Amino acid sequence: MASIRNDNGQVVAGRGAELTTLQEQFLQRIQEEGITNQGKIAKELNYTSYYRDKNTQGTAFQLALRDVVKLSEERIEVAKGSNLDLLVKMRDEAFSNGDTKTALETIKIINDMQGYKAPVKVHQTKIDVKATIDLTKQVNDDEMYLDVDYED
Repeated sequence: MASIRNDNGQVVAGRGAELTTLQEQFLQRIQEEGITNQGKIAKELNYTSYYRDKNTQGTAFQLALRDVVKLSEERIEVAKGSNLDLLVKMRDEAFSNGDTKTALETIKIINDMQGYKAPVKVHQTKIDVKATIDLTKQVNDDEMYLDVDYED
């Protein structure tokens, strides 16, 4: 049976409208083990059509997988926030104990996490010199030496 799609392109009837048992198992494992293990999980479950299914727009599987990934990203953001809170506590404790080295390290990590990485100053040390030497010109002994000043 062919797929029937609504105006939004989502499959509402036919192939892809419902999750298969294999797809449900896969999604459950992705939630438990993380999206980074998708290839390993697909192989272990012998889910040979995983890459095709995840790229077929509007199917129940593709929409469910997108929701799982979005939830995973939200968890990561929450973890970043709690890590940041912990780093701030570590910084404050290090300052109160007089451990400026640890305090400065935590400040550096906090700044990096928030995107406040200071640019590195760059000095150009390469000098390009372009010159043309005419080897066909007759040599004049008076012109054997040429004084060149750095401003020339």
